[in-house]
Amino acid sequence: MSEAQRPAAVPPAVLTVNYAREKGEGIVYGGILIAGVLVLYAVTRTPVLATIGALAVLGVALYHWPFVGRDRRALEISPSGFAIDRLGRLPWNAIASVAVVDRYVRAIRNADLRIELRRPLETAVEDTTPVHPLRRAMYRCWRVTGPQQVTVKLSTLDAKPEAVRAAIAQYAGRAA
Repeated sequence: MSEAQRPAAVPPAVLTVNYAREKGEGIVYGGILIAGVLVLYAVTRTPVLATIGALAVLGVALYHWPFVGRDRRALEISPSGFAIDRLGRLPWNAIASVAVVDRYVRAIRNADLRIELRRPLETAVEDTTPVHPLRRAMYRCWRVTGPQQVTVKLSTLDAKPEAVRAAIAQYAGRAA
């Protein structure tokens, strides 16, 4: 097959990882059900206590809403870098190193994605989008663990750590 007959190279795939629905479904829907029962109870018995309890349970359900919401995209690994929900895009040239770290609690695997940055987080993040204040209070899969480090909790996402590791290896040369 000559060079002219070869098909064009397929662009690398983008890995999109969502929040794992099964991790938060029981909390969200159960919380809404319990809050409804407490409100019905509040109408006839102890309105103040049951209403406070219902609001607390609804708060917990709302906090876990990203697990069941329509837009559940938490992480995207692409040629342009990492796009993390409610943080923004971390381009490959801002990333010094990436590692998937496994921790085990009893026999349960809890994997974390540790992203070391070349510069402070405030200057490394691109394409930040404004977030509604209510959405800011909801669960997020990442946390800042240092001035130049972000940790993404992979155990709450629906992709296996091996798939994330393979997608990172696909673009590892871009980080240098």
